[in-house]
Amino acid sequence: MTVRLTNVIREQIAKNALIKSGVIAELESIDKRKGQLAQDARIFAFGGADKAKEIDAIIKKLEKMESDAQKLGVSIYISASKNYGIDLAIGGRRLGRVSYGSDSKGNGIALVTPQRDSCLFAADHEIAIKFDQLIAEQSKANKRKEDIEKTVWAALNSVTTIKRLIEVWPESQELIPDNIDSVKASLPALKVEDLNKMIGLPTSEAA
Repeated sequence: MTVRLTNVIREQIAKNALIKSGVIAELESIDKRKGQLAQDARIFAFGGADKAKEIDAIIKKLEKMESDAQKLGVSIYISASKNYGIDLAIGGRRLGRVSYGSDSKGNGIALVTPQRDSCLFAADHEIAIKFDQLIAEQSKANKRKEDIEKTVWAALNSVTTIKRLIEVWPESQELIPDNIDSVKASLPALKVEDLNKMIGLPTSEAA
């Protein structure tokens, strides 16, 4: 049976190619490190770890007071000035709101955050240097992701069936969704070596 290469299947194959290449995991790692660095910047802006802990403890007490009052039937709201990110400027450049990241459950981390005028870091500050490094890493990873997407989509758009895709790019079998009934082919590969190298195919050679 000939299986048409629909846009839905193409999208899944392209997604699997990005996952296989490792670029998705790389970008997730960069986001996680940026979140931790944003938290470090918050501590610096507050004047150090001890002061940040004192501020967090005060806010925690205020939140408990609010909760206790509500249990007594009194509706009050105490602003804790919590945000999911920090407004940063490094070396005179505004980065905008940088997220604190997510917790183990995938929920955004909300923290008491200093005002933006307190979040200014000189270009030679440790925080600024690390952010510049992460931004450069992110830019490079995004470029790699873009290159893979363009190349994979060019291959996918050049054929109309799963069978033909496997004929022109045998290693793509690893990327085809498991629920697709594809014909296994053992035909010689054409000029797809560069594409396979970008993604890390086949697995036996990449390992």
